[in-house]
Amino acid sequence: MSLGAEALVADTAGNPYLGIASSNSFRLKPTQHQDADPPVLELPRIRLVGITTFGGKRALLEVYLPAKPPEPARELSCILTVGQREGPIEVLEVDEFAGRVTVRNSGKVMLLTLENENLPNRGHNADP
Repeated sequence: MSLGAEALVADTAGNPYLGIASSNSFRLKPTQHQDADPPVLELPRIRLVGITTFGGKRALLEVYLPAKPPEPARELSCILTVGQREGPIEVLEVDEFAGRVTVRNSGKVMLLTLENENLPNRGHNADP
């Protein structure tokens, strides 16, 4: 037994502890690096339902939050002023004349506009 210990010391003249690491007595494995990109998180879908100026500029939003286990997907309706947040949604700007709202959705800035069918016909007469 003592012969084996001397042979171990002979291999590691510079540092007597290198023999312990090279024997891998704990059966350690080298770390494995994952080159795959992290999974892309699904952003909540937001639909601009309306804009009101009663009591200040406000955006009327419908937010569709994706499922995050153990929570199921859900729909959320909210009325937010500039600078106000609801979960991952923050209203940055409301332009009532252009019919658009700028929001930050989970850190990503997005421009939302009212859909054409939601806008009233201004200055046009409907044909009978």
